[in-house]
Formats: sequence, structure tokens, C-alpha cells
Amino acid sequence: MSIHRARNSLARALSLIVAIGLVGGTAANAAPSPADQDASTTAGRWHTPEEREQSPAERSAPVSPNRLFSAAAAPANDMLANATRVSSLPFEVSGQPYAGATLEADEPATCRTSDPDSTEYFTHGDRSIWYSFTSPVTQTLSFGGEVGSAYSMVIAYAAAGMSDLTRISCTEDGFRDENHLQAQAGVTYLFQVTDDISSETSPGTASLWIRGSAPISNLSPSTATSVSAPSTVAGSISKVDNNWYSPYTGRCDGGFATMLGTRWYNYVATSTTGVRVDLRDSYYAADAVVWATDGTTPTSRLSCSGQQESNESFGPGPYDKSKAFVDFAVEPGKTYFIQVGGWNFSVGDYELKFSTYQLPLLTSTPTPKITGTAQVGSTLTANPGTWDEGTTLTYQWMRGGGTYISGAKSSTYTVSPADAGAQITVAVTASKPGYSGARKTSAPTAVVAKGVLTSATPTLSGAPAVGKTVTVAPGAWGPSPVTFTYQWLRGGASISGATSASYTPVAADVGTRLSVTVTGTKSGYTSKASTSTSAVVANGTLTGAKPTITGTTKVGSTLTAKAGTWAPAPVTLSHQWLRNGVAISGATASTYKLTSANKGKRITVRVTGTKAGYTTLSQTSTATAAIG
Repeated sequence: MSIHRARNSLARALSLIVAIGLVGGTAANAAPSPADQDASTTAGRWHTPEEREQSPAERSAPVSPNRLFSAAAAPANDMLANATRVSSLPFEVSGQPYAGATLEADEPATCRTSDPDSTEYFTHGDRSIWYSFTSPVTQTLSFGGEVGSAYSMVIAYAAAGMSDLTRISCTEDGFRDENHLQAQAGVTYLFQVTDDISSETSPGTASLWIRGSAPISNLSPSTATSVSAPSTVAGSISKVDNNWYSPYTGRCDGGFATMLGTRWYNYVATSTTGVRVDLRDSYYAADAVVWATDGTTPTSRLSCSGQQESNESFGPGPYDKSKAFVDFAVEPGKTYFIQVGGWNFSVGDYELKFSTYQLPLLTSTPTPKITGTAQVGSTLTANPGTWDEGTTLTYQWMRGGGTYISGAKSSTYTVSPADAGAQITVAVTASKPGYSGARKTSAPTAVVAKGVLTSATPTLSGAPAVGKTVTVAPGAWGPSPVTFTYQWLRGGASISGATSASYTPVAADVGTRLSVTVTGTKSGYTSKASTSTSAVVANGTLTGAKPTITGTTKVGSTLTAKAGTWAPAPVTLSHQWLRNGVAISGATASTYKLTSANKGKRITVRVTGTKAGYTTLSQTSTATAAIG
């Protein structure tokens, strides 16, 4: 047991009890959930689900006595809001006032630590002082410090309000005196120097140091370094946050391997082959895990190096450098992630070699056949034949000289208009774990013929008459959508310019039979025409107002007929004046001069409207008073 544990045995025992109660004592045995597979030291998240569960317990812990009772005045940077600003690196300060330091309400002061015997603690600080640093560039920050001779921690956070602080990395006496975080340009980070009150009641001063270094990349899948095979990559995790954090790399065949300081690589396969990830020439005990992906994110483990498990209930077993490699099969076009880290608590430089090897071949690889009619609108079916047991088959339909048809990846395919005039083939790709994939392409179909449209007999909206608009309904055609054109017919002959879906008969149509031909067209299909039944066009109907008479009803005066409005214009109007209902010979103008023959008689006027193609209409005025 280390010296600090002997000095603080009671406090550490209590911390261990809390940690076990909160995380089940064997958190490292838990397989990673998909949500935790992209965690990193800069992700602004708790390192593991268990730590996230710990947070509420941390903040509900009893208030430390020195929050309320402090004999010394609080240091100037006791409060988060008064954090000492670090303007440049390297930064180092010692002898900083600490006596009288307190914790604010809701202030977290917890460091999660892990040591080689796999025990885990949540160590709680009881006082603190604060520093802040805004990184001008993307870089790795290394830091450490202490509070006098007390049991000390330095905890780094992403800058936020007190209730939203999220620990990124921390140091703790006896476990690690130095740790790291990956700082982003323009982002502010907070450093909390704290100690355990049970270790020393009145520490007087504190120290802190922060150094910057060159940037470190590929710390998460989203920033993974792309690699090819064959190639050799040199890397290091000596300056990467080496707290335990997700994803835990559960052993592919049981147990687990501790991955500290993880670096990520991605590999996009160009062919079906075997790939070896080899770490045997690394300086330290490096380990690797290969992940399947959805193209951007790890989804499930494929393979791990063949290290031995421990005989204990948890914790990794001894490291065997001769087994520090991973073999896995790949498929063309798919992305794979490789996670490199330290076996147990090793950190240092590594050498990562990528190479390919030939997988065993499938024994049964038949040529697929296509059944169905090679015509637009028809469905073709791929018959793959019988492949090796356990083989997974995928399909890709192609046109012409092998051009992939987008989205055509099932065992059936409905021939599209774009296929007309081309030949169709289908490729069947077979995959089986641990075997080299195989691909076979069918013989081409006959040249794809145009499809056949289905049609209906068009119908007219009503009995046609001059001046009354008639509309045609094409009916149901297929497959939809179908584009329609129209041609109206008079006695079976085309009417010039009558090519819309509606038509208004004219005088020339009276007595003839009216019909319309609808032609349906669709890309990849043969055009089709259908003609409606015909109907005889009747005369149109005129409308006219009842005429009125103006003027003095006295012999010698002139009367004037007002015809009013007649439609549809223009309408030809004629007049006939009547005396007591009898036509007056020669009185056919719009005016009439009263003679002595009219004395004592009543006068009316009849207006008659005529228009070609329309039935003649006559309207008679109201009679005048007796002529005086």
C-alpha cells in the first residue's frame, strides 16, 4: 500500500465504499454503450456512465466544516468568479495563499482515480483555489500541483457556470502527479487546486504548474487519422489524458482490457481481404481493438489482440508482446476504426503496422440468372444459385456496360424508363466471416423494350352547344404519372388550334358531331391515344333584355326603342313597331313617329336578336298609354 494511503487510510476507505456503492465496484468490466464510444478528453463529458451517475452524489454531499468555519481569511482566488488568470505558458507558481480556502455552494471537487490494482476511488476535496487559462492555439496542456504537504489534487474543467462544470482531467497524490488535456484554440479552461481536509487541517500554501506542447490529433473517432495498407504509423500516448475513460474495450472473447490514452485510426477497404494491425514493435505494452462502423462512428467490436485475461475477477492479465496484433477481414468500401491504447497502465511510443493477407476462398460461387420480361415497368428477379453455407449475399443491378443503378440493391428490380434501349445485369456479392469475398455477374437481359400504357375512354362534361364550354376527363391511365395532349374533332376532323382540355363550340360546329382524342405519353413507354364518344353540337342560346319605349305618347311625337343588353355579343338586332299588337307596315327602325292613325291606340315594339349558330330570340316591350 502506498504512503498516501497509509496516511489517509480512513478517508480513502470511505471513498472506496462510496465508489463501489455508486459504480458497482467493477465498472471496467462493463461493455461500452454506443453513446460512450466517441468519448475523449476534450468532449466535455464525464469519462464514463458511472462518473455521470456519481455527479449528483458529489453535489449532495454534506457541506465541509471549513465552508462555514475558517480561521484565516479566504485567498483572493478562493471563488470561481475570482480565478487567477494565467496569461501565458509555461506557468508555475508556488507559495500561493491557501489557508482559509473554502468550497462554494454546489462546487464540485472530485478526482476519479484508478491504479494498477484496479481499485477505483472518488476522492473529494474540501477546499480549493482557482486558476483560468484561455488557450490561444490548439495544444496539449500538461499540469500538476499540490497543497503544502496535504493529500492534494488538481482538477481541470471546461469553463462553465458552477452547476455545469465538467471535469476533463485531474492529478492526485500517489497516483499521478502530472496529467494532460487537449486544449482547443480560444477555449478557456479552469484549474482547481484542492486537498482532502482529513489529511491536514491547516495547509498554508499551494502550487500549480501548466505547460503547453505540440498538438495531439486523432483522440476520438471523429478526428481519426486515415491509414492504408501496407503502411507503418508511429505514435505516442505519453501526453494523452490517461484517466480511465470510455470506451472500455471489452475483450472480444470475454473479460476486458484497460485502454489508456486512446488514439484512433480509420481504414477504408478497397477490396475483400484480410488486414493485420501489428503493434509488436512498439516501445511499450500497446494494445489494439478493431471496430465496425456506420461510416463515421464505431458500432461494434470486431477483433482484439490476443492478450491473456487475469485469473482475478477483474483487471487485465500479463502482457505478451508476441500477441500484440489483430487480424480482421474487410469488405470493399466499408470503413473500420482501429483504437490503440495502453495495456493495463502502460503509456509511451508505439509503432503501428498495417498489412494485408489473402483470406481463404469460397468453394461454391455460381453465376446468377435473371428471370422476368425486359420491358419498362416489368419486375426482374435475380436467382443467385447455391453458395457456401453461412454466406451473406448482396445485390447490385446494372444497366448498359455495368453502370450501377442507384438504390437497386434487392433481389428484385422494377425496370425503369431510364433502362429503355439498354440491357440489364445483376451482380451478386458474397461475404462470409474469415473468407475472401466473391462477386459474380449475370448474363445481360435482352434490350429493354418500352413499356405499355394502360388507358381509358375520355368523357365529355355535358351536351355540347355553341358558346357552351365542354371539358374532357381523360380517365385513369397508368402507370402514373402520364402526360396528356388533346385534339378536338368536328365530324372526325381535327379542329385547328383546339388542343386544350376544354373547347367552346362555334357556329361551324352546329349540327356536326364533336369528339376529342386524348394522347398519353410517358418516358420509356409507347404513346397511346384514345378518342371520346361524339355528340351533336346544338345551337347556342341568346339572352336579351325586354325593350323599353321612350318619348311622348301624342300624335306627331317620335318614340324610341331601347333594346337593352343582348349576349353573347355581338348580336344583330331588328325592330318591329306594333299598334294594338298588330305590326305596323314599314315601322322597322329603332324610332317611330306617331301619326293620326295611332290616336287612341297603344304602341309596342318587338326587338329580334340573331347570331350565327344561335337560336333567334324576340323580346316585346310593354305597351304605351293610349296615344293622344
